[in-house]
Amino acid sequence: MRAARADAVVVGLGAAGGLVAAELALGGLRVVGLDRGPSQTDADFRYKQDEIKYYVRGTGIPGRGADPMTWRSDAATRAVPLPWAAEVYPFADPLHLPPAEGTGGGSVRWTAAAWRFREADFRMRSAIVERFGASALPEGCTLADWPIGYRDLEPYYDRVEWELGVCGRAGNVGGRILAGGNPFESPRRRGYPMPPLRRGTADARFVEACRRLGFHPFPQPAAIASRPYAGRAACTYCGHCHGYPCHVGAKASTHLSLPAAVAAGNLDVRPHARATRVLRDAAGRVRGVSYVDVMNRTVEVASEVVVLACYMLENTRLLLLSGISGGGHAGRHYMTHNYGDLRGLLPEWTNPFMGPQVAGSVVDDVTSELIPDNDAGVVWGSPVIGEGGDVQPIEAAHMRPAGVPRWGGGLKRWLRESYRHLYQMCSQTTSLPSPASWCDLDPELRDPLGLPVLRITHEWSDYDRRAAEYMMGVKRRLAAEMGMTDWWEAPAAPRYHVSNHEAGTYRMGEDPGSSVVDRFGQSHECSGLYLTGGGLFPSYGSYNPTETIQALALWSADHILGR
Repeated sequence: MRAARADAVVVGLGAAGGLVAAELALGGLRVVGLDRGPSQTDADFRYKQDEIKYYVRGTGIPGRGADPMTWRSDAATRAVPLPWAAEVYPFADPLHLPPAEGTGGGSVRWTAAAWRFREADFRMRSAIVERFGASALPEGCTLADWPIGYRDLEPYYDRVEWELGVCGRAGNVGGRILAGGNPFESPRRRGYPMPPLRRGTADARFVEACRRLGFHPFPQPAAIASRPYAGRAACTYCGHCHGYPCHVGAKASTHLSLPAAVAAGNLDVRPHARATRVLRDAAGRVRGVSYVDVMNRTVEVASEVVVLACYMLENTRLLLLSGISGGGHAGRHYMTHNYGDLRGLLPEWTNPFMGPQVAGSVVDDVTSELIPDNDAGVVWGSPVIGEGGDVQPIEAAHMRPAGVPRWGGGLKRWLRESYRHLYQMCSQTTSLPSPASWCDLDPELRDPLGLPVLRITHEWSDYDRRAAEYMMGVKRRLAAEMGMTDWWEAPAAPRYHVSNHEAGTYRMGEDPGSSVVDRFGQSHECSGLYLTGGGLFPSYGSYNPTETIQALALWSADHILGR
């Protein structure tokens, strides 16, 4: 067993860990950064317009061989290995997988939707109870308010947008509502550093339909350079974006944050290093991390500061493997998003293979606490997101409606007649946390190192179904107003249970009796141990989580550095 010592160890160098490792190293700490994948540079992504490599084979994404996981619908059911592909084809669909491994992690292949949460999202339980009463929440719901608010994170949202580079159009600067932006967003200190991306081919039809229905469309904010920015080239609208690395470096990825910290001499990046346990001393304080290297050797890194910055599911597993239960709350309060896709055909060519998916417009009129009164009992809304493009031929084959064959002349005919007319919208309704959804260690299945894998217990509840169906009704109105000649809908209870948007399993809070970490992400149970990621969320709105995860990562890094 080899040994080493560092001021801080960061486990996982993805969307959050890449930021934390760079911040701590540039702040003067000697940092060891561990990642189970390779160390990646832009040169690795120069040739990437390959749907077979990235979409079908899932290159760079954890697979069932090395990273199995199980799922069951309830405690009375035996868990089964979770199939990564949610579609009918047994392919590695990047949408329903844990994020990519290697430096940069999921930020290398993400869609790059860059959202701030709203003020109300941080006090979701209180907002629902104040408006609808406590009885409006499903029985047993464990929803909780955050111990911090939007104003605490606003400076960190600003840093993410300006340091990493996010394009968009502000709608509320210092309380002043600006034309063309999101009139419902929470106030920001300044606008975005870049204008929005050019809109996809069909976006004008979506925008016009929204306005006729009284909605207020605005451009999707995106962590993609719409013009040259901070040494990054501008987007070329190649159409290979979500699930793909960027061949020109236009997409913001945290693998770009690491070289400066390495050059400063304070960051030791160790690729192909699979963490297996958080080490603690007799008093329960963190004392380092144990990992297995590429030569299958067990290595210990000693440190009084450890940051678990893997994807939320792996962070949860490492907590449980290390015997850190968070007072019984580690793994509990599991939440995820239901996307509610509506796909259809428009009369004119939409050319969905062109441009990023996020080069579309959005309406926030019925999101979060803005949800209208309704007979379905839905208490929290969602944006409706028009997708700008980024649909390649094999993915389009997965998007076909029922009745279209999976192969042969019928599939070819549908693609020939329909592919260039495709358009899709989605919403992101959140599942509410309850005792019926949680993660623990599977008692039967083990990974190649002999360690128990993570088991997810989750099924879409009656409330989840009603929320998804309510938002589908909004999308139906838009589809009809847009003049879709045909459309088909995802079920209200989809087959996937991992969505890349998981949250809640090591929630933050001031009370160690009801939370796993404090407001800065430090474990109540294990001093010196910090966590990042969506697992921190005590409640979950309907926006993509990445920008909030990154803001929280910077917030935690400042606390570690004593800022």
